Amino acid sequence: MSRMNKQRSYTGLITVIYIAVLAVTVFSFFMLGFSESLMRFVVTLLAVCIAETVVYGYSVFWLRTAPDVSRTSPLLLSGAWIVGLYVAVVIASAVLLDWLLELSPLWYAGVQLIVLVAAVAVLEAIGLYGRNAASQEQRDASASRNLRRHRQELHEIRELAGTWKHPESIRLTELVGTLEEVFQYSDPISSPELSATEDVISQQISLLHDHVALLLVLKEPPADWDAETQELTDSIASTLQRRNRELAALK
Repeated sequence: MSRMNKQRSYTGLITVIYIAVLAVTVFSFFMLGFSESLMRFVVTLLAVCIAETVVYGYSVFWLRTAPDVSRTSPLLLSGAWIVGLYVAVVIASAVLLDWLLELSPLWYAGVQLIVLVAAVAVLEAIGLYGRNAASQEQRDASASRNLRRHRQELHEIRELAGTWKHPESIRLTELVGTLEEVFQYSDPISSPELSATEDVISQQISLLHDHVALLLVLKEPPADWDAETQELTDSIASTLQRRNRELAALK
């Protein structure tokens, strides 16, 4: 059975359990008549049913979210603790304020409403934090993608240089390898403000690739090929240093 089918099966099972619990709760309240005040009775019944609905909703949310992470998220666990605490407070409020102290119906309804609003607010805060954290992780992953691509391109250029059938192939490989090391020790986390500078780096690396590819097809390289290659690699390294300075200034 696929993960999606299992998820649907579990969701269906949880839904059946939720409906059964809800039905038992309503039946029990009407059969046993837990409160002498009709309004407190209604408020308690609604509060308990809402609490059960919150548990059901969070269970479905957990089921849909958990397969997307390698291990249980601390945010999910925090939400589960909040839901559990909310249910406990609802039940404690019903026992203490409705059945024992027989608090004024309006005050009792206000207390249950405050408990509900507080639980929703805390869950929303946890959800907002989780969304912001996930969004930041996505931005960081996207921001580091450019430098990873540059490193991969330089690695390919170095391998290409190694195939040059010429005595100077070692020198060419060293030039590209030195530039590759400079990239290796640069901060991988970038910033949207650096997009223009990193576009320049991409263009320069493309020129270096074309330069190396041209050397490979020439029967005899130009006399100044070393100087030209050095100039290209120095230019790329200079732009990379500028990028690193700009990144440091943004932090």
